[in-house]
Amino acid sequence: MSTPLSRLVLLTAAVTFAVSSGPANAQGYTGPKVNLTFLHGFTGPDRPVMEGLIKKYNDSHPNVQVRAQAQPWGTTWQQLPALVASGKAPDVVVINEDQITGFVARGAVSPLTPAELKGAGIDKSKFFGPLFATADYKDQAYGVPISSVAYVMFYNKDLMKKAGLDPNKPPRTRDELLKASLACTVDKSGKKAGQTGFDPKNLDTWGISLYNNWVGARAAYAAILQNGGQMVNKDQNAAFNSPQAISAVQFLVDLVQKQHVARPNSTEEAELAAFSQGKVCFFPSGQWYLDRFESQKMNFGVTFMPRVGGTVKDAAWGGSSHLTLPKQPSSYDANKRKAALDFMAWLSQPAQNLTWTSTGSLPTQAAVAKNATFEKAPISGIFDRLDSVYATSGYPWVGQVMAPFDQAWEAAYLGKKTVSQALNDGVKESNKQIEQARKNFQ
Repeated sequence: MSTPLSRLVLLTAAVTFAVSSGPANAQGYTGPKVNLTFLHGFTGPDRPVMEGLIKKYNDSHPNVQVRAQAQPWGTTWQQLPALVASGKAPDVVVINEDQITGFVARGAVSPLTPAELKGAGIDKSKFFGPLFATADYKDQAYGVPISSVAYVMFYNKDLMKKAGLDPNKPPRTRDELLKASLACTVDKSGKKAGQTGFDPKNLDTWGISLYNNWVGARAAYAAILQNGGQMVNKDQNAAFNSPQAISAVQFLVDLVQKQHVARPNSTEEAELAAFSQGKVCFFPSGQWYLDRFESQKMNFGVTFMPRVGGTVKDAAWGGSSHLTLPKQPSSYDANKRKAALDFMAWLSQPAQNLTWTSTGSLPTQAAVAKNATFEKAPISGIFDRLDSVYATSGYPWVGQVMAPFDQAWEAAYLGKKTVSQALNDGVKESNKQIEQARKNFQ
């Protein structure tokens, strides 16, 4: 979450932005008065911001009144199928990136036709492409993004400068990252990685944080995509053991086992503490640690995940939340759907999205990322590549793919298995789970 001052700045900027950018859907909903139910999972410090936005919409749209219900995401995932089946689904529901394709495949979410999107003033070309496509399935749109997070790389500017590196030029490629990590890795006797007598088991500072939970595994996820690999193939079976995937993950494992610029058998908590203490130069993780480092007044920067996997494309993992319209009975009021689309269009406009970034969310569209508010913000270091953030979506069995993948990363990172063995075993387990999951979608 942002500090109170930055939140005030963003909210003030949003008001100005709203005046200058104007509404995306000038006509709006003009039908008879309707009441809409809106179900979301923003139950933390972001809840007051969402409630403020809803109040603003209600105050400016007298013929539409939105009544919101906030509850834990998991509760919604359990309840939504039954609500749809009984014809009592909310009018609008927020669904996250790792769940949306599953609900779509089960028929719980209705598609948003090109005509509906155009009529509501929702232009998907204004959003970051991969982000909007997160809610697509079989060439149809099913949601509009309102919130986004990403896997980024934090870096310690003081350590970079001490190692003779330019703190204003964080690494972008595999070679640059390796060179910088080697320069930042020093044992307690003062010897650097590669020097005679260097002791990798007794480090004073080290180059990069790698660790063994699901967040740590997202470095491997990014690397695979960067090298042209995919998590699933065209038949939606697990495929993260391709030659491209093995090569990409091998580079990361070599940083630990061969180059000794990352600690073995470490945890996210240990690496987080080490970065806060100035012991590690590069800390790949979720952007959600931004406020922590700001509050500690560290001299740090934020950059996009370097191309550690290969040179095919930029790629990083991202999470997101999408406005969706659940499937409704045939007797459903057509005016409510039109009003719901109007609400979705309004909530996803640049001015509202700018306000929402005060919660720690990333911009969902370039117009917001270019806002002057972010000029000196550390997070803006990734804004030039926000169109290269890819969520785990597009197939109904995300859990059956990602859980075995995370386990495969842990086995490879800890040296319990070779990279190829770990990924092959992971794919085998994943496809075994997918085979069972397919029965729920037939």
